[in-house]
Amino acid sequence: MRLTPSSRSWAWGAFWTLALAAAAHASQDGGPKPRGEDEYTFFNVWILGGSFQGFLFVLPIEICSIATVATIIEHFFTLRRDKVVPPPVVVELEALLNEGRHEKAMGLCQASRNYITQIVGAALSRLKDGPETMLEAAAGATDEQNLKLQHKISWLPLFGNIGPLMGLFGTVVGMVIAFTDIAQSDQSPSPKQLAQGIYTALVTTVWGLLVAMPATFFSFIFKMRVQRLSFELSGVALELVEQLKPAATAAGKKA
Repeated sequence: MRLTPSSRSWAWGAFWTLALAAAAHASQDGGPKPRGEDEYTFFNVWILGGSFQGFLFVLPIEICSIATVATIIEHFFTLRRDKVVPPPVVVELEALLNEGRHEKAMGLCQASRNYITQIVGAALSRLKDGPETMLEAAAGATDEQNLKLQHKISWLPLFGNIGPLMGLFGTVVGMVIAFTDIAQSDQSPSPKQLAQGIYTALVTTVWGLLVAMPATFFSFIFKMRVQRLSFELSGVALELVEQLKPAATAAGKKA
């Protein structure tokens, strides 16, 4: 997964902000402890997980959420037709093919590597082997480019699936720790103590869902976009390759 420089800077900035805030909070008496109303602030509950142990489970999910947002931003900028295939390159390539300047077109395909130039370049490399071989090379390159686009958006489904699992894991472990403390205590715990342990554990579940919902939604959006791009761009590439069939037929007869 490649991120733009601005997305990388934003993601790392958010990560280090959380890490430094957690370190400063944990340095106070060894970690967050009950302090009356101050304990139930938004920052303590939702960012630090309500306790030091809770933060250890919340932090990986928060990092996952940062990666999810950065990936969504990156996809919005890069999964566009003019980014996947620059229009001037297509215009120049089409002009070269119309003029029969195949060597020049091959040089352009090698210099500007994108979805269409990779397909046309594969066809040009097998031009002398006849039209059938040329079309097979173009079809193989098309499948490869479609696979690359699909692989690019495979991170969001991963975040959408692993987020709730990490949240559930934190919740289960938190509940086990809470009930273990209760079992080992000689006194009956107060409702407030029980509630504190339970909400600390449940915060991780909320964070997991906060990661999963946008990741799943935008995963569907970008999947549809990739399918549309693949359909449109493969059609443009096929039209360009069709222009090479007479030259490939002539070259095949000479061979």
